[in-house]
Amino acid sequence: MSVSKSFPTKSSMILVLAFLTILAYLVFTTNNGSNVIPPRIVPKKQHTFDSKVFSNVIPPRILPKKQHTFDIKVANRYKKYLRPFTPGLDKNCVLTLPRKYVGEEDMPIIIPTESEMKSLSLDGIACIYHRYVTSLQTQCASMDRVGEIQRKGWYICADPTYVPRKPCTTFLSNNIFPENMFSEDLKLRYGCDIYKTPLWLKTSLKSWKNETNIPINDVIDILTLSINGISNLPLIDHIVNEKSTSQVRQLLLELHFNPGHMSIEDYAQILLRLKKLHKYGFRIVWFDRIFQCATPKFNKCYAVYFVQESFKDKTKNLEVVNLPSVEEIKGMKSTESSDLYFKYLQTTQIFCQNIFRMGQIVDGGWDVCHDHMVKYTQPCIVYSFGVSGDLTFDDEVSETYHCNVFSFDPTTVFPTHQHGPNVWFYRIGIGNKHEKFRAGYVAPLQELREMHNHTSSPIAILKIDVEGAEWPSLPNMIETRQLEDVAQLYLEFHGQGDKENELVVLKMLYDAGFRIFWFHPNPNCLYDKKIRTRSRCMEVYFINTSFKKKV
Repeated sequence: MSVSKSFPTKSSMILVLAFLTILAYLVFTTNNGSNVIPPRIVPKKQHTFDSKVFSNVIPPRILPKKQHTFDIKVANRYKKYLRPFTPGLDKNCVLTLPRKYVGEEDMPIIIPTESEMKSLSLDGIACIYHRYVTSLQTQCASMDRVGEIQRKGWYICADPTYVPRKPCTTFLSNNIFPENMFSEDLKLRYGCDIYKTPLWLKTSLKSWKNETNIPINDVIDILTLSINGISNLPLIDHIVNEKSTSQVRQLLLELHFNPGHMSIEDYAQILLRLKKLHKYGFRIVWFDRIFQCATPKFNKCYAVYFVQESFKDKTKNLEVVNLPSVEEIKGMKSTESSDLYFKYLQTTQIFCQNIFRMGQIVDGGWDVCHDHMVKYTQPCIVYSFGVSGDLTFDDEVSETYHCNVFSFDPTTVFPTHQHGPNVWFYRIGIGNKHEKFRAGYVAPLQELREMHNHTSSPIAILKIDVEGAEWPSLPNMIETRQLEDVAQLYLEFHGQGDKENELVVLKMLYDAGFRIFWFHPNPNCLYDKKIRTRSRCMEVYFINTSFKKKV
């Protein structure tokens, strides 16, 4: 028996295959579309956060939640990066300084009586000294670096009241470092007559005036002096007793005392001399924690800058440096732009008296305006961009002010982790757009705040040290209104001010309400071998005078 067979035509087979292909494509894209179309390529609303992109960078188990938990097993892997905060390392004396010695106005730290000093502990009296020489008693808006920024130089107050006047007189009585570079620069820029006048117990300012043929009642515009040890303290007595202090417009004083070798009596002797200087009109306007003298807790030496209050002219305002319009900035020559850039960054626009160093004293630490931090309700939020391998600033801010600190850096050797009870680290950086960068990613501030549910949470401190990425990132922050509820902004600017966008960014920050309260040129980042008073890496600290919480 024969069996007949029928086969589909060629055209019908093509239709069936086409149908099956379309069906398979629809099923595949429905279930696995994310593997075909990368999430960042899919069009979406501006400034939204796609958690899939960050899934390889930020493990969900350590994303900040309402209930912050701390896994000691995770933290122990990064213990070498953690610097614990204890009273023994309370270098800003938040825990140690007796409350009764915290003052106000031109005496933010009160020096106790001689009998009170004897009853203080060594830590207590040490705190009074170290806080006294690092607290500002009056404002000088323009602090001009003369000499070099690394070591062989001084700041002078260039406000109209205190600026050296031609022909000015300078006495050099510092024997700690050579002052040749300082004296040459001072003479060139201010037209000063310079005299080397080493002070000993057998010499005095009056005797040096006689020897240099300067009239006895003439003003000494600048006096440099160094006190290297307890045995040199009588020099201050000598100046005060001969009543020469009223004739010194600015006193630039270096104090060298090793905290490891000091006794209660030693600190008492120093404080009594500082009290005398205050009594006879000298007010602190600036200070330097000299990097070469750094220890884990206190510095061995400080440069402390005084002005004589009796010279203050209330009819003259502080030095003000204004930035021109954006159109004018774009028309400036690069040399003009650079000069204005450095002059602007070295002018304080708002007064902060108590400036605390958080983290290392050397490079890696940052200065905090304590006056404003104490006004915040707890807990506060801090964003810290650019940590490299140093999280000491983040740890100390967290412990001192009970802040939740979120640290970011896409270049670290260690991955995302919870660094401490209130410190989280992410291998992500700041940028003006979302993109891959080295081991991690960079993203705009708005996107990162959305990721952490901080869109309505004010930021107490926003710290940014990102090796040049600040210039494209800041305009994005301003345009998206992310800086409105940032109370303090700390930046290390990398540049020379010769590019128009750099001054434009500074102008944008000023118009947004940010005012400089402190600055610090990085001494390891010289601008030019010939111009040693400038740094290409300028730490600049702002307070937001237009601060407002988002609803």
